[in-house]
Amino acid sequence: MLDLFPTMFDAWSVQQSRTLKAVQEQLSDIGTVYPPIPKTIAFADASERRVPLALFDKKHPAVGVLQKIASSIDKLKVKP
Repeated sequence: MLDLFPTMFDAWSVQQSRTLKAVQEQLSDIGTVYPPIPKTIAFADASERRVPLALFDKKHPAVGVLQKIASSIDKLKVKP
């Protein structure tokens, strides 16, 4: 099973949106394509203050995406 985590996604970019759609269409049969993590300066701002984004700006849209991904990963079963 393949797990794909699109990162630094810019929803304003038509080309990136087309690429994400193509990845989802072509690879969803062989693995999980998680929601894209948006490209945002907030990650750098939080890093400068040495805190996670969820503490720096708990209402930032990227926090919700990361929580969805973490929840999905938490449900995965690890094979011994």
